[in-house]
Amino acid sequence: MPTSAPFPVAFNGTLDRFVVTGSTSTIFPFFRALIVITRDGRVFGHDVTSGTVGPGFAFSGSKVAYNGDIDRFVVTMGNRIIVITRDGRVYGHDISGGTIGPGFAFSGSKVAYNGDIDRFVVTMGNRIIVITRDGRVYGHDVTGTNVGPGFAFSGSKVAYNGDIDRFVVTSGNRIIVITQDGRVYGHNVTGTNVGPGFAFSGSKVAYNGAWDRFVVTSGNRIIVTTQDGSAYAHDILGTNVGPGYPMNFVLSHFTFAGDISAANRNRTLERHRFALTRIAGCNNLSAQEKGKLYQAYDRAIHHTTSTEPNTNASANVGGSQININFGVLFPQGDREISQTLIHEMMHCAGFDHPEKRRPPTGSSCASPNPAVFDCPGDNGVYFGTPPLRAETCIAGVQSDVRARIERKESVESCVVDENGAATLYTDAANVGHVRT
Repeated sequence: MPTSAPFPVAFNGTLDRFVVTGSTSTIFPFFRALIVITRDGRVFGHDVTSGTVGPGFAFSGSKVAYNGDIDRFVVTMGNRIIVITRDGRVYGHDISGGTIGPGFAFSGSKVAYNGDIDRFVVTMGNRIIVITRDGRVYGHDVTGTNVGPGFAFSGSKVAYNGDIDRFVVTSGNRIIVITQDGRVYGHNVTGTNVGPGFAFSGSKVAYNGAWDRFVVTSGNRIIVTTQDGSAYAHDILGTNVGPGYPMNFVLSHFTFAGDISAANRNRTLERHRFALTRIAGCNNLSAQEKGKLYQAYDRAIHHTTSTEPNTNASANVGGSQININFGVLFPQGDREISQTLIHEMMHCAGFDHPEKRRPPTGSSCASPNPAVFDCPGDNGVYFGTPPLRAETCIAGVQSDVRARIERKESVESCVVDENGAATLYTDAANVGHVRT
């Protein structure tokens, strides 16, 4: 397993054949797992919590879809994995916790048995949906272990543009089509009618050619897994696709100067990853700000050693390098490291802030006055800027944490100099320098 990718998903090339999603925990049923099925039928899972991919684990029990090209489609329906063969036979495996139950044959109708004419198979509730190359849509309702007879949907055709339409998934009562260049289209399904196609606004999805290998959905989230095991998510809100954000934080593109020890490299990467886990659920950053921060994390960020006294770290606004004073920053603990790194990454993302204004004589943050001076939580011209708001994604807003931030900020300031360099200082004597 690559050291830069703590929990990669489906990174074993063609050995990993299918990726699906499903609920795999009877104790914590809200957990959604990415399930990877190999060519020889072994099954592995990753629990996903708060937008973060957990460590891989092997399911015990039965093998799944191990008959080579005979097994053509694999989908999930609740806690059941369904395998559909080239000649339309349907088999199931029930999942209980971390165990795959023995395979069983469904009774009833065959599914997707028309060779290459039947191109996509998805599920929606207790219905299997088949989409043909020319965009016709057919359904089979599943009751228990019986597959009902096929029926044609009325309404719009779906994914009929040949190889331009690359992925088809479902989310709720919506069929979603993703093209080769990342455009996203939807069709709302009502009963047995497919509504007209519409274009989603927002981010493109899976537009990196063969590098983006699998696309699945979990609730209102589209998940893309790449050749190297990276997993990216896009949250859907209405008809808008949110910016992609990393779920397992493969930071192999981050580089370090040769004088930085392996221990400091690993701790820096771990603190970056922690910061990344906090972004998606952070209400103090807008979707646009989160998107720019994720884009910064997608760049090759170089890390160097800073020896500037009383400095935590520094970075240029819009730059791709963070300079860390390990001797000053690291003794302050993991939370402070992540706060500093996310602040610096916001500068790399292009966000700036003015110089912090200290309370004049006779004033203090006990009685804030944002028009005159800056205090934590005042949402003013300094603490209201994206780099400072990003710090709250790490520290939260609890009273004990806020008091800690206030103590810290009373002796810290970040200033951006005329060259765009932002440096975080740790004592009041250095007010006027840039916080990174």
